[in-house]
Amino acid sequence: MTERATGTLETKWDEQPAYNSNDGVELAKVVVTKTFAGDIEAESAVEMVKAVTPVPGSAGYVGIERIVGKVGGKSGSFICQHNGIMTKGEARLTIEVVPDSGTGELAGISGQMSINVVDGQHYYEFDYFLDGAA
Repeated sequence: MTERATGTLETKWDEQPAYNSNDGVELAKVVVTKTFAGDIEAESAVEMVKAVTPVPGSAGYVGIERIVGKVGGKSGSFICQHNGIMTKGEARLTIEVVPDSGTGELAGISGQMSINVVDGQHYYEFDYFLDGAA
């Protein structure tokens, strides 16, 4: 049965200078650390590579995130893969659990997460399934 975890998260951004710039498109690395509260009690770090275009509001990023803590009271860790695209300010973000990346009580976890920002506060929804969960 699929479960839904919801709550808030705090983020801290460490943006590096562009390592590649050509024809107005810049590539740069970013590390984001997160603290989850609510149904997920965890810490994480996302390592990202972003591409920023000269068109305002158009960019993309890919990232890998390790989440360590508790989901629905179960302890362990798992990896999420991010794919974010912005087209002239319109954002699409996919965050999905990397198959077979769960450890501890989170072994066998799968799912997708969404993040919404309202008035500067980050909110998450995580629809997940644990293999063998009752």
